[in-house]
Amino acid sequence: MKVAFVNQPIDTILPPGQNSVGACTYGVAQILAKSCEVVVYGSQDSHKTLRAEFADQGVRYKFLPSTRGDRWLVRARKKYSRFAPGAPPLSTSSLLHSGYARQVAMDLQREACDVIHIQHSSQFARVIREYNPKAKIVLHLHAEWFSQGDPKIFERRLKDVDLVTAVSGYVADKTRRDFPSIADRCEVTYNGIDAREFTREKNYCLDKDRRKRILYAGAISPHRGLHVLLQAFKLVLEQYPNVHLDLVGPHGNYPLQDTFDIRDRELRKSVAPYYAFKPMSLLKAKLFPSSPNQASYRSCLEAMMPAEVAEKVTFHGSIRQRPQLIEHYYAGDIFVLPSVCNDSFGIPVVEAMAAGSPVVASRSGGVIETVKDRETGFIVDKNDPQQLAQVLLSLLEDDALRETMGRAGRERALAKFTWARVAETMLTRYQELSGVGSSLTAEASLAPAPAPEYASVSKGATHFTTQKYISKTMTIEEAAAIWNNPRADFLDRWAQMFSVRLEEITADHIIKYQTDRAHESPQCIVDVELRALRALLKEVGLSGL
Repeated sequence: MKVAFVNQPIDTILPPGQNSVGACTYGVAQILAKSCEVVVYGSQDSHKTLRAEFADQGVRYKFLPSTRGDRWLVRARKKYSRFAPGAPPLSTSSLLHSGYARQVAMDLQREACDVIHIQHSSQFARVIREYNPKAKIVLHLHAEWFSQGDPKIFERRLKDVDLVTAVSGYVADKTRRDFPSIADRCEVTYNGIDAREFTREKNYCLDKDRRKRILYAGAISPHRGLHVLLQAFKLVLEQYPNVHLDLVGPHGNYPLQDTFDIRDRELRKSVAPYYAFKPMSLLKAKLFPSSPNQASYRSCLEAMMPAEVAEKVTFHGSIRQRPQLIEHYYAGDIFVLPSVCNDSFGIPVVEAMAAGSPVVASRSGGVIETVKDRETGFIVDKNDPQQLAQVLLSLLEDDALRETMGRAGRERALAKFTWARVAETMLTRYQELSGVGSSLTAEASLAPAPAPEYASVSKGATHFTTQKYISKTMTIEEAAAIWNNPRADFLDRWAQMFSVRLEEITADHIIKYQTDRAHESPQCIVDVELRALRALLKEVGLSGL
């Protein structure tokens, strides 16, 4: 059996700096390669130090370039969507990375795969189906679809998919409710962890009087509810001062459109103050990056803390080296995830459980499927610092309870949520879909081969590029078919773009953009991209730049 994984261009697939979706591909691909031919697609932009194509541990990796039009549209979409909070999430936009998707679809046609596994990007399904009509296509949802997205567009995309799988029952159930036509082919495939990283047991016999540590790992972003955690931590310190809070993760606000449904008014209202930063503060942070950024969420969090609290809180920033992150999991006495959004799964929760830490998490989406309330930790209500403080105190004051819950969580994580288990489930479904048989050996199903050292893999000179397929004599319609397929799910948008007046976009922008692009692209491609800009502006509810 031949299987391809198609990742989002934003995904970092290879260690040490993987994101959660990239880790899913990497963890499963190594194991499947023991019994299948596996090829993995990603973006060169996210793997700049690696060769464009190489093989490792039986997996072939192909990193294709994002087109300049793709990159420009993503930047523009991020910039303008903040003026339209009800706009569809960037992750589901039809304009997202269409050039990359077409390159992948063309290369998949040459590969002739039995199964094509698309990581989350539903907008890739139609163009991949066009070039690969006989392949079985699996769409793997790593997050829910919000109501601000267009359900008719999702419906059209789903027609080209043979199986939809989601990282939690929460996401799968919501998808079935919203799209009953695919209810019989929408399933759950939980995320996993690399069990090799958690072979040792936590030492619960350390000095009982030592300072305890509460750990959070994830994005430093409002949707993770760290403002709620700090309110709770203040209450904890009043009764249990011998404790420290470690916050591990990258700083930066996730877009509202990608984290909250527009119908969740109360939740959106609760985080709105952390998004409504003053324009002058934003400008100052841009002009003077070394100065304290009063516009950041972290600055808001720091402003919440009096000096006696701040000295017991450490922002560690992003930790790219896995061994260092694993040590944080083992050093923590309690892991906390205070999300105010609905988490799809929560890999850090399972990693903390595997390290033997009890988990305190908010009642958030798929997290309640990983944490067993009052067995491996506690589930608390969202936005409730008093309740959060209460359960943290109960764990801090009871060493036996922490150990009992920690051991139960470790047993659950290693039994139910490993990449080996995920790979076994996926292979079974691939076989049923394609009718092609393969089987994992006992050795392969236990664990993948040892992780390689990727620092020595240098970048090569071989690329795929849309310039190979574009002729200066092409019509605009032909160029559009290369740049983004007009028969795909936004056919109606292309029709509108061909008739729009370019003068409706500001002249200064056109001149600058055409000047920037003239040296590398035919004029017809520039024209198509400008028309795509017009569609972008319409999508976010703006009539001009």
